[in-house]
Amino acid sequence: LGLKNKSIILEPFGKNTAPAIAIAALEALSLGKDPNLLVLASDHFIKDEAQFSKAINSALQESIRGRLVTFGVIPTSPETGYGYIEVEEDLKLNSLHAQNVKNFIEKPNKKIAKELLKNDRYLWNSGMFMFKASVILNELRNFQPSIIESCEKSLNKNDLDLEFKRLNKVEFQKCPDISIDVAVMEKTKLASVVPLSAGWSDIGSWSTLWEISKKDDNGNVNFGN
Repeated sequence: LGLKNKSIILEPFGKNTAPAIAIAALEALSLGKDPNLLVLASDHFIKDEAQFSKAINSALQESIRGRLVTFGVIPTSPETGYGYIEVEEDLKLNSLHAQNVKNFIEKPNKKIAKELLKNDRYLWNSGMFMFKASVILNELRNFQPSIIESCEKSLNKNDLDLEFKRLNKVEFQKCPDISIDVAVMEKTKLASVVPLSAGWSDIGSWSTLWEISKKDDNGNVNFGN
């Protein structure tokens, strides 16, 4: 993208996704105007990058109007390793049109996952998001004010280490360990979802890594020597 890093912020330890997103939003606001944040995992796989870009642009339009957008992957199998998102109307599978979120569903068992797959109102929860920094911070203040308090203090007392900002350990330790889904997305009335069909995988297991990798004549995958 031709962008230079404004900040690389290091957590002293993991506190799940809500504090990480809060820190990023606070830092983004401090750097200037109210930007739209695209929140991505570091370890996912996207096969169709062009389609992914289209989904991001669709999400951007929702974010600009103050929605908290998540990306819902169109299911291809009854997965039990993902949470699911229920939308209000049947999905048009080739459309990138955002819908309001009706419900978030925790990782189901195999029986429930098979039932969800039969219905065109359910998507896999990818854990990717887009929203304005101010909007996500306002919702965090509404539902989890202690996160904002701890994150502000840990960021204000950071130690600058070359191009890294190291959060203050004492203040960050006080922060609740909670996901953004539980902290905000399951409670907010601002949640939208953009359907995503771009060959997405979170590479959460060895079998998933094998599935997306190039195989030899014997069906084996190897990297390196």
